[in-house]
Amino acid sequence: MTTETVAQALLDAQVAWVIGRLTGDELPELAAKAVDDVLAIAESATVSALVDPELVTSIARTLAKNVPPSTAASTLVDHSANVVMSNPAGTYSLREVIDSDNVERITDEVIGLTPLLEKVLDDLTHSPMTAAIASRFVGRIVNDVVAGNRAMAEKIPGVGSLVSFGSKAAGKAIGKTGEQFEALFSDTAAKGAEFAMGRLNKIIVATLKDPSTRAAVIEVFDLYADRPIGRLDKVLSLDDAKRIGGLGQDVFIAGAVSEPVLKLVDALIAGFFTVYGESPAAELLDELDLTRDILVEHAVRGAPRLFDAVVATGELDRIVREQLSPFYESDAVAAILGATK
Repeated sequence: MTTETVAQALLDAQVAWVIGRLTGDELPELAAKAVDDVLAIAESATVSALVDPELVTSIARTLAKNVPPSTAASTLVDHSANVVMSNPAGTYSLREVIDSDNVERITDEVIGLTPLLEKVLDDLTHSPMTAAIASRFVGRIVNDVVAGNRAMAEKIPGVGSLVSFGSKAAGKAIGKTGEQFEALFSDTAAKGAEFAMGRLNKIIVATLKDPSTRAAVIEVFDLYADRPIGRLDKVLSLDDAKRIGGLGQDVFIAGAVSEPVLKLVDALIAGFFTVYGESPAAELLDELDLTRDILVEHAVRGAPRLFDAVVATGELDRIVREQLSPFYESDAVAAILGATK
């Protein structure tokens, strides 16, 4: 036999041996040993030694740029709308999703943000557009109050005619729909809108600071926590859900590639490597509560399915052969085989 023939026979034998191990009864043991080998490396190798921070940052930026606008993302958003509207969770109550302890914690956190809310409301007070909206809002409230009082007063004997007379006189200024009054009132309201909004802001802030507000929130939660949550399809149509999902995707597409978001992603990745970069990888796995038994269980369960799927494609032989053949075609192997003759 020639050197080339022997090398080819050895290649065929090793390909068959490797495939036999990857598809036979030995695979679970191989998967468990692979996990043990990785964990042995993780005991001494640091996270930064195993993973390049710059590479992770580059991958994250690529994902942010390409994934949100991709066809797969659009398909999943559309399918998710169908899933959500199909009510897969069935009948459940609010308490099954969030417990009262966390509601109390969230309430405390929101109330703790009162100073920030106060600042935001004060900033809105100085907005010309907000003042204009406030003036129209107040004008409409006054119109409703006048109309409501008239309807109530007309039910009282002897007062209806007086109100009727007064309304006729006032109608010249107010108008049948209140539009004239609103126009007349808006100039004055616009001047006092900032002051009125300032007072309203103080009421809102004072209400949030009131201890009874917290108790009221908890009471409302307890009142509705055990009631069944209604199906979404009673509130939204499937088209509405898809449209809202598409809007969310568009917002994410625009935001994901913006420089502030990318810099935030960079900073989060840098922060991760600052905390764990110089630690052994095994320490990170421990803090993630990923024990050896958990990793082995998933590896042993997943490996057979993976290799069975590759075998079904008919590609496993080619893949293994392409990895091994350069070795058997090398000058080093030829020299060894030639020396054995």
